[in-house]
Amino acid sequence: MASRSASTPAFICVFLLGALSCRSHEPEVLPCEPDAVRASLQQSMQEALEAHPGNEGWLMSVRIPSVGLEFSEAVHTSKVDTLDARTPFRIASVTKTYLAASLLRLVEDGKLSLDDTVDSVVPAPYPELLRAGGYRPERMTVEQLLTHTSGLYDYAQSEDYLATVLEAPDQVWTREAQVRFAMEHGRPAGEPGERYVYSDTGYLLLGALLEHRTGLGLAEAYRRLLHFERLGLTATWLETLESPPATHAPLAPQTYDGFPLASIHATADLFGGGGLVSNTPDVSRFFQALFSGQVFTHASTLEQMTRVPPTNTEDGGGMGIFRLERTGARPCYLHDGFWGITAMVCPELDVSVAIAGLEATQLGTGMRDLLRAAVKAGTECRPAP
Repeated sequence: MASRSASTPAFICVFLLGALSCRSHEPEVLPCEPDAVRASLQQSMQEALEAHPGNEGWLMSVRIPSVGLEFSEAVHTSKVDTLDARTPFRIASVTKTYLAASLLRLVEDGKLSLDDTVDSVVPAPYPELLRAGGYRPERMTVEQLLTHTSGLYDYAQSEDYLATVLEAPDQVWTREAQVRFAMEHGRPAGEPGERYVYSDTGYLLLGALLEHRTGLGLAEAYRRLLHFERLGLTATWLETLESPPATHAPLAPQTYDGFPLASIHATADLFGGGGLVSNTPDVSRFFQALFSGQVFTHASTLEQMTRVPPTNTEDGGGMGIFRLERTGARPCYLHDGFWGITAMVCPELDVSVAIAGLEATQLGTGMRDLLRAAVKAGTECRPAP
């Protein structure tokens, strides 16, 4: 559920290749005019709103620290009472980037190896559940879980799971119940390391591993390992597993085919593959920090995270993040979420962007157009060499 949408990571990467590609010979970089760039981004949001009337609103933040530009805005139709630039929302599978980064921090600290096998590091009862489902956890590695190459069937991409959630939205789930659901509703997608198959099931196991290795709850592990306080991520929390900020506003009125997301119990997508609540300023700040040396101790860790194995070349999947190639330029990196969320960073342009739409099934080309507007802003505002 946290991954399957009209804009899954693989789809959006392919969909955006043309939109974000750069010419081999880029035009001369002109002096940045921040006010003009902000006005252009605001106009792009308004155009996206008008072009896709089935989606009642957009939230977007764009950061270009090298020129001191920060932009956070919201646009909405008259059907939405209020929508503020700092309105929080469920970020769904964008959470995977946070989880992957947390585990790589453990690797940096020598507390985990990417070559560790699932049966040796993931706590009970999960290895036995996998064996009962026809898997060989002794052959799966942590790296394969992170890069979606473990061969695990994805419970969240099962139509049965989405139907179950929508039919009983107030059902309280556990991680174990979701892993069992995966074992009962699907078969192995291949041998470990054989092919890329996006899998929330693998990230459930990684969430259990993070808790087991740190001795902390998932929420506290994220906070400590990713330096939430130092980065100023004051509007980011793990729903139900910790208290929200005292000043937080109500969640954005997101829907899926008209179904209100707030009515779905948070545990439907909570234990590793999704679960974080945030807003666009916090998400764009985190992605910027991740690529500017504020999260990892060693630059080689980010290189490890963004490295795309041969099995993942078509989809661009690294560890909890996807590589988006640009013609004649260095790549951007992104992750999206089921409910209509995308976060992206383009290190060469020093631009990060986070976008959320209110109706996941009616975004049309709006997400692509807004990402394109953010890249255009980064291109216009690059400091002259």
